[in-house]
Amino acid sequence: MFDIDRWSEIWASISSNKLRTSLSGLTIALALFVFITLFGLGNGLQKGFQQQFFNANSLNITISGGTTMESYNGFTKGRQITIKEADHYFIKESFKDQIKYSTTTIAKSDTVKSASNSGSYSITGVTPDYIEMINEEVTLGRFINEKDIDQQQKSVVVGRLVAQDFYPNQIAIGKYLQIGKGVYQIVGVFESKDGGDNAERALYAPLSTFKTIYATDDVSSIIITPKDNLSLTDIKKLANTIEYNLKVRYSIAPRDFSGIRVRNAAESMEETDSFFFALTIIVFIIGGGSLIAGIVSIGNIMVFSVKERTKEIGIRKALGATPFSVLSLIMQEAIFITLVFGALGILLASLVVENIGDSLEDYFIYDPGVESKSLILATLILFIAGTISGLIPALRAARIKPIEALRDE
Repeated sequence: MFDIDRWSEIWASISSNKLRTSLSGLTIALALFVFITLFGLGNGLQKGFQQQFFNANSLNITISGGTTMESYNGFTKGRQITIKEADHYFIKESFKDQIKYSTTTIAKSDTVKSASNSGSYSITGVTPDYIEMINEEVTLGRFINEKDIDQQQKSVVVGRLVAQDFYPNQIAIGKYLQIGKGVYQIVGVFESKDGGDNAERALYAPLSTFKTIYATDDVSSIIITPKDNLSLTDIKKLANTIEYNLKVRYSIAPRDFSGIRVRNAAESMEETDSFFFALTIIVFIIGGGSLIAGIVSIGNIMVFSVKERTKEIGIRKALGATPFSVLSLIMQEAIFITLVFGALGILLASLVVENIGDSLEDYFIYDPGVESKSLILATLILFIAGTISGLIPALRAARIKPIEALRDE
């Protein structure tokens, strides 16, 4: 229930020590401002790092064959392992609850020719899902589609630099390239977001066409994109389980890491997360240190306030005030000061962080911001800080005896 007399008393106490109250309160405001601002910038730095170094294909699991380095189960070392389409089906069926996209590829290097140019390029047989799994964008035409796969079309999607090499200053769509002994029609041109020139000197053709031409069921790699809801730990576990199962299928020693190669960036991402966790701890330490200074300042002014009001508190108790009512009055004042100045710090920091926008992208800080749960946590910390800062002075005030207070000079 709102007690106007009590609030009038608190306001009178604050008004009598305006400068001291303001300086102590500003310490709390500064602590929350520093904490929220650094936390928001830290979030922006994490987003920037992930966008720059971990793009669309960052968490893909890539599986390829290798050469065994250990003898195992009657097989001698040095055995060449070639993975097959059947392995892809096995993985898809065994882990379908954890897989968003999966595909196989057949990678070749061959001579590419047009009427005016020729050269050796990397050509990969892929399925339509492949474009969803890589950090490349079709900027002209289209990617390999289901019709290409079903009809084993001789369609090809070329990198931007391949199009420039063979058809400079022309629209390459609809033109033809001789790849090996076959003639393919260009149906799309792609650009790489992060692969640079090498990525844009590649070509993609339908996987089914390559299987027929090379008369093989062997594949160069199996690529898996995990579902979005999987944690880094889950992705590492998925990669390890796939590796274990393939080693069993091919009788490869459990500790032989050369027979089957399974690569994923989850471990690197975990290291990055550890770095940002350490950064968060540092932010908490800086913000916490400032907050402790604020708590001490608020506690200090409350001690002086109790000292100055000793006689008043003694009279209040002589007239029947309980120790609890005195204690709650002092604590209410301390919590009020802390919450008002703390909220000011949170508000200013939120305005600063939310208005930074993309102005710091040159420093890898993308769209900094603070989540609602962080603001709730800051408010909770404020309340606890106010309680702590007022507790000791309030206990001291509650223990004042009326006779001793009236003698106080």
